[in-house]
Amino acid sequence: MRQKIFVLMLLIVVILTSVGCSKSEEDVVAKVDDEIITREQLDKRLSIALASSGLNLDDPQMAGFKDFYELQVLQLMIDELLIVKNAKSLGLKVNSGDVTKEINNLKAQFNSEKEFENYFNNQLKMSKKDIEKSVEVQLLTLALFEEITKDITDTEIDIQQYYEDNKDEFYQEEMVRARHILVETEEEAKEIIKQIQEGQDMAQLAKLKSIDPSAQYNEGDLDYFGRGDMVEPFEKAAFALEVGELTETPVQTIYGYHVIRVEDKLEARQKTFEEVKDELRERFIFQEKNEAFYNYVNELRANAQIENKLEEKIKEEMEKAAQDQEKQNSEGEQNEDQQVESDKSKEE
Repeated sequence: MRQKIFVLMLLIVVILTSVGCSKSEEDVVAKVDDEIITREQLDKRLSIALASSGLNLDDPQMAGFKDFYELQVLQLMIDELLIVKNAKSLGLKVNSGDVTKEINNLKAQFNSEKEFENYFNNQLKMSKKDIEKSVEVQLLTLALFEEITKDITDTEIDIQQYYEDNKDEFYQEEMVRARHILVETEEEAKEIIKQIQEGQDMAQLAKLKSIDPSAQYNEGDLDYFGRGDMVEPFEKAAFALEVGELTETPVQTIYGYHVIRVEDKLEARQKTFEEVKDELRERFIFQEKNEAFYNYVNELRANAQIENKLEEKIKEEMEKAAQDQEKQNSEGEQNEDQQVESDKSKEE
């Protein structure tokens, strides 16, 4: 199973190009051993990160957040330089076939090649080369992660005791598994209900007629969900149906009109330790691996010669602002004292 590593920002990595080339000191925001990160590289990375997250640092509500966000992104770039350098020093490699396979897996999450290109090329402003380098960095990071944590094969946590102490965590609420077809009009939904009642395959109809993009790969199967997971009209209709039952009339929500069929139901119950022990063991092993890798990256930082010019600049600006504020407060107090003395003189 592919691990999610704390240092990854999925596919918003822009590999650091022009590392080590001649740049003026004003252009450099960080030095990592014999490599540099430029203002231009940081700005590009910031642009991609902001576009993917939907954040707008020009928003008045985000005032004061810009410096923090820039420092976070720059630290990620520094860590990536250290990770890639260390991975290569250990002989870890990524071949072009693995990169292509990973990009194809990513494309499969989009409805079409055009949608994929629109998102990365137009919205994130990432070129084909950017994407390939991004994937290469992630695969190298994963390879290093697996190399460093390969000896962690079991957890030190007493999972039986954890289960006993946290039984509420393993209480399964009532759940429904439903398949749906979403269309724009009530008339369309009624016609689909009729077609299903006449024996047509609902999964195929979902792929052909549903406006829910996910229907192209899940054929309308929403898997199991509990109360509160869906919009109210949909939830109410789904939980009211029996297994195998189809809605007699379309269900209207803010998204359109739904045709719903319940595929399965799970009653509310307490899961046993036997049911959850493997999941628990895997969870804690992964946590311990993450902690080990985090500590490893901290060691890489400690052993590297890192000069974070941006951090130094921000600290200087903050210190100057604090000094200016202190001076302003002091002058204000002096003016108040002078005013008091003046008032006393007038009274005398």
